[in-house]
Amino acid sequence: MNLGNLARVVTVAAACLAAVGSATSNSNPPAVTPQPNNSPPPPQEMDAARALGLWRSTFGAVKIEADNSHGGIQAGAVQGIWMYQRQGQEVIGYFSGNLRGNVLQFRWNEPNNPPLTGEGYLVFDQQGRQYSGRWWSDKRDRVGDWNGWRQASNQQPNPYGQPAYGEQPNPYGGQTYGGQGYGAQQPQPYAPQQQPYPPQQPQPYAPQQYPQQPPQQQPQPYYPQQQPQPQPYYPRN
Repeated sequence: MNLGNLARVVTVAAACLAAVGSATSNSNPPAVTPQPNNSPPPPQEMDAARALGLWRSTFGAVKIEADNSHGGIQAGAVQGIWMYQRQGQEVIGYFSGNLRGNVLQFRWNEPNNPPLTGEGYLVFDQQGRQYSGRWWSDKRDRVGDWNGWRQASNQQPNPYGQPAYGEQPNPYGGQTYGGQGYGAQQPQPYAPQQQPYPPQQPQPYAPQQYPQQPPQQQPQPYYPQQQPQPQPYYPRN
């Protein structure tokens, strides 16, 4: 792995750590049946792209991607990293190899003093949901199983895009893979909110009609009442 690929893998590690987390999660690996020896089983047909992406594993977070410097996924060339905690320190290991069907045979190295190197293989299920395999050091003084499974889909995203309490936002100081965290939600284009009811049209102004008053009667002229005239008195004889 050249320096350019190494730098890119370190950047990928930041996204891998943020999206998957460490292997100390409460998620339990599914039951797998590793091979009893260091020989992988015969490969079965599988779409090579199903092996790519983020995984949880017994060695912490894992990221597998195409190794374009050796022909890419069309040639079955893949590379990846794993990350885990050891005595409070992050440990990053690297592997690369050839994927034939659902079987990946790889070489790995882990920085140490002296560096640890070795080989191994992984067997993926044909749906790309989990893998099982074995690894061993070149000196055969270290050997073990390596099981992996996909990140649970029910994990809630952080709505504010901020790291969890006690978590570093980017432990390597660079951009995460693809410019943002793996699985980050893309902003949606703005669409004006639809009104549930059509807006009410303004009505033209009309002056308020008042009820008409009946015409008032004109006052009649006053005529004084005629008083009867007194008759003259004539005494009777």
